[in-house]
Amino acid sequence: MDTETPGSSGPELKEYTALLRRRLRLVAVGVLGGLVLATAAVLTVPPTYTSTAAVQVRPTGVAELTGERSGRVAGDVNLDTEAQIVLSDQVASQVAATLAESGGAAPETDDLRERVDVTVPPNSNVLEIHYTAGSAESARTGADAYAQAYLDRREEQVRELVGSQLDALRAEQEARYESLAELVAESAGATASAQAGADARAEALRAEIAELGNGISPLGALQETIVPGQVITPASAPEGPTSPIPALWLLGGAALGLLAGLLAAVARDRLDPLLRDTEETPRISGVPVLLDLSGDRRSERAVGLLGDDEADGQRANEAAHLVRTRLAPVGDTGPVAEDAESDDSDGPAPGRILFTAATTPGRAGAVAAVNLAAALARTGAQTLLVCVDPRTASVNGLLGLTDGPGLTEALVEGEDPAGLTVRPDAAPLLRVLRHGSADLDAPVRGTAMEDLLHLLRSAAEYVVVALPAASERADAHALAGTADLLLPVVELGRTHRAALTGLVGTADRFGAAVPGTVVLPRQPRTDESVPASVRTADAPDTTAPDRPADADGAPSAESKAPSAEKADAPSAESKAPAAEKADAAAGEEAKASDDGKDGKADAPDAKAEDSGHDEQVSATVGTEEAAAAGTEAGRR
Repeated sequence: MDTETPGSSGPELKEYTALLRRRLRLVAVGVLGGLVLATAAVLTVPPTYTSTAAVQVRPTGVAELTGERSGRVAGDVNLDTEAQIVLSDQVASQVAATLAESGGAAPETDDLRERVDVTVPPNSNVLEIHYTAGSAESARTGADAYAQAYLDRREEQVRELVGSQLDALRAEQEARYESLAELVAESAGATASAQAGADARAEALRAEIAELGNGISPLGALQETIVPGQVITPASAPEGPTSPIPALWLLGGAALGLLAGLLAAVARDRLDPLLRDTEETPRISGVPVLLDLSGDRRSERAVGLLGDDEADGQRANEAAHLVRTRLAPVGDTGPVAEDAESDDSDGPAPGRILFTAATTPGRAGAVAAVNLAAALARTGAQTLLVCVDPRTASVNGLLGLTDGPGLTEALVEGEDPAGLTVRPDAAPLLRVLRHGSADLDAPVRGTAMEDLLHLLRSAAEYVVVALPAASERADAHALAGTADLLLPVVELGRTHRAALTGLVGTADRFGAAVPGTVVLPRQPRTDESVPASVRTADAPDTTAPDRPADADGAPSAESKAPSAEKADAPSAESKAPAAEKADAAAGEEAKASDDGKDGKADAPDAKAEDSGHDEQVSATVGTEEAAAAGTEAGRR
């Protein structure tokens, strides 16, 4: 596919912000839901109170016995070990007994361990014991009980260790005394040499007894003066609950709701089959946006015929200049020019064919085609708008035209398309080849249409062909090979992503260049934009008045006859000279004559008499609906 400016290869920041704009309601619902849940939790969760007692842990003086210096801490006391002792079952059992003695029911040790927490301030020998309960007084009592139970347990442990060490030393000393007594008894009747050896052994035993005594004395004194630590900050009743904290819980609920809303928004946007924002169009199609008329993306807004005094009109002019730049100027060398030179070197240079292909049924494709063609005409280029879509109400409403002969008569009856074109007052520099009679089935997908487009190249510099939605008719597939450029028309909120990518893929397969897309907001639905199967059957019971064949050759519905009878009966087109047809197409005599005395009923005269035509958007939509109703009534 031939594109000069590729689309975005992946999501950008502006696409994410666009996603938030599209799904803002879903994100807001997520935040609101999080706030509601957080509020419900604050109101229903029972409050809890936490009290703290600080305990200073002192060295026992027998670290080699208690293991106080073991572990990763190089201080006098390993506070990590002491913190685990506080959380042990032994301390919890003692706390349960203390709480039971105070008059309450003895709680389970597992429940107590869940309520307590211990922290160690940095560079200190202090344990902070936090106890949580359902009331402030229970929290204070529990914290104090844990602090005292830990100190009691630590003192008991040290006393047990010192006592066991004393018992061992005293038992060993007693054994040395017994050995000394036996040695003295044996040496009483020994010889002098034996007596000397016994004295030496006795002296060694006395030294061991003295050494054991030196170990027993300090341990005995320590046992009487053990101070494992002290409570430096008793627990106090907290002034308020520590949980739930309303501000914190509401903030957390809003954050969780925001996260859930964002995830839901991303998931919903990825699963949404419709295009809802201009920023995602280049990422889906792979081509840039050539003309953006979306405006307020979240509202339905009818886009009418744009003028130079409007901002959207200037955007349409920019798009027209981009199209002219993309297409080689008429007369330059190129594939089309080479073909024309090979056919007739003296003939006029061929024009360029530009397709506007709708992705949704309705007026979006007609709006894009009409405004792009009008903008090209305002540049001074000879521009011809060809209406392939049989639903003519949108084009008629935008340009103020009435139904008349056009493309269908040129294809079916072989009439000259140059005599079938009209110039609307709303865009006098533009020529329009209407679709023609709805009673005739135009062979748009046949070879005759390709021949006609080849013929129209010599009639205008730019031929803008308004194609119907590809989901309804295969005209885009049948004619894509004859186009120099193809512009998909995206209607936000209605265009399916698959329809856009399918249309771009069709252009790629047939070798048609896609320089970009035209993006429109949701357009109001008209009767012609609704399939016939779902239209209401209670249409006004009126019959279109007989309409004689006018100077453009538009026969009335009642005057339709078989082709053999048409050959015998002269038509109004055969009665009017070719020059009158050309003048009627140009609309010059129609603008100059106001009285209508000549009785000619050509389309430009009828439109020139309608001096009250309103070019505003609401009037445009009303004209489309009226044209649709008239066409439907004529068909009935």
